[in-house]
Formats: sequence, structure tokens, C-alpha cells
Amino acid sequence: MIDLVSAVERARLVDPAGHEVEQVIEHRTDPLTGTVASINAALGEKARAFLGANDPALLTELQERSRTGCPFCAAAEKATRFPPSLVAEGQLRVGRSIGFPNLFSKASLDAVVVLDPAVHDLFPSRLAPDALGSAIATVAELARRARAQDAALVHHVAGMNFLGPGGSSMPHPHLQIQARTVPYSGLAQLLQAGRAAAARHGGSFWEALLAQERGGPRHVGATGPVEWLAAWAPARQKELWGLLPGKSSLVELNESEARAFGEDIARVVAFYEAGGQHSFTLAFLSAPVPERSHTLQVRLCARPAFRATYTNYDTWFAPLFAGDDAHTEAPESYAGRLRAAWSRS
Repeated sequence: MIDLVSAVERARLVDPAGHEVEQVIEHRTDPLTGTVASINAALGEKARAFLGANDPALLTELQERSRTGCPFCAAAEKATRFPPSLVAEGQLRVGRSIGFPNLFSKASLDAVVVLDPAVHDLFPSRLAPDALGSAIATVAELARRARAQDAALVHHVAGMNFLGPGGSSMPHPHLQIQARTVPYSGLAQLLQAGRAAAARHGGSFWEALLAQERGGPRHVGATGPVEWLAAWAPARQKELWGLLPGKSSLVELNESEARAFGEDIARVVAFYEAGGQHSFTLAFLSAPVPERSHTLQVRLCARPAFRATYTNYDTWFAPLFAGDDAHTEAPESYAGRLRAAWSRS
């Protein structure tokens, strides 16, 4: 049994109208990493009052303006190319997607994978599940090829930033994959915590967590072998996890599993959009080499609303330097709404 620990505090104040107010804050501790998520529903009022709403008209304007001269729309003709020793054709194509080297690298392998050069659409609900799936299959293949060429390039991370508030510098939808010889510190800490938990309990923490959460208020659903949860103690806003039991690394991923991830990510980001948050960020947490104590997973979170001036409320000083964030809504609440939508799709 995985213990899900929380503590409740109450904040009391006198509001500007002279009324005494009490707010309830729940501090939840992640059972694997020990990070803390603080949940206060009253923060939702602050978000509505001060952080603003998404501006679809502005997003439509950006979509049309950025289409002109977009290098990712013309990736086949204008983008960089891999050395023939890695990709004989220069660019790697899987389905609709096309992969090529990042012009400014942060690792020995640093590649961009455009979901579909022919589709320059910046509304997340319009991201095609098959294009997402083929892009995921492409990053997995690039991770395999990198280590086949250099056995030291085992440490890798893949993810997606969507729109400016989501960390993207290029609007056209794309993933990125990096592979290097040095571990990624946060992922290394997560893997080490998983190994320690497996040693203590005699089995995978992640499989035990899935078994415990199935059918509960944070379990969302599944597509094929990929199962979805809302995190008990989310580190980011509206954080959702897709886990693939039996696999621990992207290098093990097959095309049907990549398609399942693509279908589900499309559902999650459409759910974010329906709630007024078009920007998002996702990352695959993948073991350098297959290991029983880890489960391959993708984590998604909603980012600030897309508008002319936006506030990066998710990068204030506590999460940025102290490690813990505060949340406007309990995971059980948004998981319930997504679960209802999941069952209808």
C-alpha cells in the first residue's frame, strides 16, 4: 500500500469589505519524491481576477501571421539535415512527421520533430492524434539511432512546448528529443527514488501505484496499454500522467504504443483548451536503459493563458527555487471532468 499523506491548514483574514474569511489549504506530499503540492480552491478566484483568460482571436492572428515564412512548414526543403551516418536521407520521416537537427544544440543529439509540415494550426484541439503518434515514434527512433551510433548517448529526454506561455519559441507544433552522455538530474533523481522504493517493497513503485489508483478519483482511463492518472501531489498545473506498464524507455516503444500515446495526448490537450488553457508542456520521462523499477511515462501540464500579456504564475519563486507549487484545483476535480470526456470520446 502506497501512503498518500496530506496535512490541512487554515488561513484566516479580514477581507477589504471587513468580513472574516477562512481558507483551507491542503499540503500533499508526493509518495516517491517527497515534493509538496499545496491546494487552495480560493486561488481559483485570484486566477480569474488577475491572470486573465485566453484570447482566441489573438491566437488566430498569430496562426495566420506566423504561417508566412514558417521554416517548419517548409522543413523538407529548408530545414537542417542529419549526417548520413545517422539518417541516410538526411531527415527522418515517420507518417506525417519529419525530424531534423536543431539549429542550436543543447546535446550531442538535439533534434526537432515537426508533427506535420502541412498543418500550421495553433489550437491544441486540432492536433491530429496520428501526427502526434508518428512524432512520438520518430523521437523514439532517433533515441535508438543515437545510441547505436555512440553507445554513450543513453541519456535522453523528449518533450513538447506549445505556444509562448508553454515555452515554445516556434509556433508550428513540434516535439524535441535530446540525447547526451550525462544524466538529466531530475530524471536521475526520479529513477533513483524508484529503485529505492522497489528495493524496499520488492516490486515496481509505478505498477503498485497504478494498481492502487485504478477505479479511484484520480484514474482517468486508458487507451490500449497506456493508463492515465492525475498526480496525487502535482508539481505543475493540472498535471496528468500517461504510463505504459511493462516498458521503461522510449527505445522500447513500438509504433502501436506511440499511436496510443498520441491519441491520449490529443484528448488531454483538447481538455485543456476546453478549460481555457491553450498553452501546455509535456515531457517523456524515460530510463536510459530498460529497467524493471521504472515505467515509461509522459507528463503534461497546462500553462498560462495565451494572451497579449500573460503572467507566468507557474514559475514564481517557490516552484522555481524551493521546488513546490500551489494549485487552484484538486487533482480529483479535473480528473473527474477529463474522465467524463474520456468516456464520451
